[in-house]
Amino acid sequence: MFNNVTILWFSSDLYTAAVRHTPVLLRESLEALAPTPGMSVCDVTLGLAGHASAFLQATDPDGILIGIDADERNLDAAAEKLQPYDGRVRYCHANFRDLSSCVDAPVDILFADLGVSSPHFDDPDRGFSFRFDAPLDLRFDQSRGVDAASWIARAKEQELTKAFAVYGELPSARRLAVMVSEQKPTTTTALKACVEAVYRWRAPSMLPRVFQAIRIAVNDELGALDALLHSIPHILKPGGRCGIISYHSLEDRMVKRAFRSLCMVEKDERTGQPLSAPLFAVVNTKPIIPGPSEVSENPRSRSAKLRVLRRAEA
Repeated sequence: MFNNVTILWFSSDLYTAAVRHTPVLLRESLEALAPTPGMSVCDVTLGLAGHASAFLQATDPDGILIGIDADERNLDAAAEKLQPYDGRVRYCHANFRDLSSCVDAPVDILFADLGVSSPHFDDPDRGFSFRFDAPLDLRFDQSRGVDAASWIARAKEQELTKAFAVYGELPSARRLAVMVSEQKPTTTTALKACVEAVYRWRAPSMLPRVFQAIRIAVNDELGALDALLHSIPHILKPGGRCGIISYHSLEDRMVKRAFRSLCMVEKDERTGQPLSAPLFAVVNTKPIIPGPSEVSENPRSRSAKLRVLRRAEA
């Protein structure tokens, strides 16, 4: 079941936010993915193990979980939280685009929560939030790749324009790209000043989208998601289920289209009748979204959408 991956066990005071972590759409995820005792689960966005701990409880006593995360500090906190399940969990420090390096056999459940972990927003040193003055980093994995400040310094104006227009769906994307290209901000405060200069009174509503655009570009999030979606036929057992929670339209469209494509079958050109049974089926025709009470308790969940795909038994 497990590939030759590094097992990470840490005990530290990092990420005390793990105590107050609230997993998004937890009840709905459990209902839609239906984990039962003995099942194998691959959580490719382990984070602070909110969903993972629930999966482990549901698969007691002998279910297993493979936890993947690009952020080693998330693995710190998750390993500490999941110590009661010692022996049933393996950890892999990797981006989920490299899923095959962590898992070498199909699993019953494949799960991804594409949202940014709360500590990323709440840790000033990570540069994910414009609430703090910090270096522009925005990497999930600070052990590799280039940070946001370096990416901005190297990016051409056209590349910045594309990121702001496509990843942030921002108006006046080129004007912002020109400003950022000229100023080359290296801190969150400097980037915020660029946004305020371009958008003025609209800046507060544009700032989250600007940071989102740069974060997506720096981490190649859509490329990683595309790789994950292509891995589904290889990673799910017959009867297995895949659940993906997305938080913005770019991700959700990719998931929706990939799921729809996997459900398609070849048809007879003359009669239009399917030539075989579909290998996959969508569990929920419409995305599952948080209820009013969850949004009230956890405002960061408001844009979440869960889509679930099931593989046929044979």
